[in-house]
Amino acid sequence: PATVAIKKAAPSDEFTVMFGKEDILNNSLGIELQNVEFRTNRRVQVKAVQEGSIADLLGVSKFLVVVAVNGESTERTDAKGVQFMVSKAIQEIRNGKVDKDLEITFRDPEVFLNQLRNIEEGEVVTTQVAPSGDTTQRTLSGKAKGDITSQDEQRYSVTQIKPPVMCNRRAQTDDLLEISYVGSIVETGLIFDGSAVTIDGKGIPGRGNDVSLYFVLGKQPFGQFPPGWDVGLVGMCVGERRRLTIPPVLAYGSTGVPRRRIPPDATLQYDVTLVSLNGNALPQ
Repeated sequence: PATVAIKKAAPSDEFTVMFGKEDILNNSLGIELQNVEFRTNRRVQVKAVQEGSIADLLGVSKFLVVVAVNGESTERTDAKGVQFMVSKAIQEIRNGKVDKDLEITFRDPEVFLNQLRNIEEGEVVTTQVAPSGDTTQRTLSGKAKGDITSQDEQRYSVTQIKPPVMCNRRAQTDDLLEISYVGSIVETGLIFDGSAVTIDGKGIPGRGNDVSLYFVLGKQPFGQFPPGWDVGLVGMCVGERRRLTIPPVLAYGSTGVPRRRIPPDATLQYDVTLVSLNGNALPQ
């Protein structure tokens, strides 16, 4: 099959705060930053906001992730690097070198989850789970522990294909979900998996030719299903169908799954229908 280009939706959980130049001339921003790291990915997060500061008055809060300063990405630097970028921009304003406001773009981790709980038919909600750049595992001195590696920008998108008839009870962590689904590789369009899909006349290893599949949301065995399921099925209702577009970092990474014909660094698409929730197949 021909390889296709992936069009990535813009993150729907990001927003930009404008710090007015007049305010910057006389006051400090009042933001304290910290590093948050997971494997090879690092985030710079707001640790604290000074009460009554510019940031506080503009609604900046703890745990927001700093995405960019004046349009320049901060996602491959650390808290000190972001602090330098902000300080440099402020000094340029105070020294009269630039005549514009300071723009800082943030990502709110809670927004994406809230959007999933309130998604509507045809709506797409997107978050960036990892920036592009170097992903090499390194020692504290900066020396590579193994091969030099890198990755493309990783964005996760969820689209509601079919809304539920009614929805008063939404899926949450620890719920038993029964789903039917079809999985394909975005780059090639190849269907590689599904609750009732066979490959060369044989069932998917571990699926047993079942027309549906059960798993506990947020508690699935590591490696059995892509971690992206635990994210994208939050807030789902019985009868609802969603399309999950899962980047490699939340799918099967740089190794893939050869026995299921998933190549390394593949972006996966799953069309998923929630058949029952905690054993109840009636609309809730």
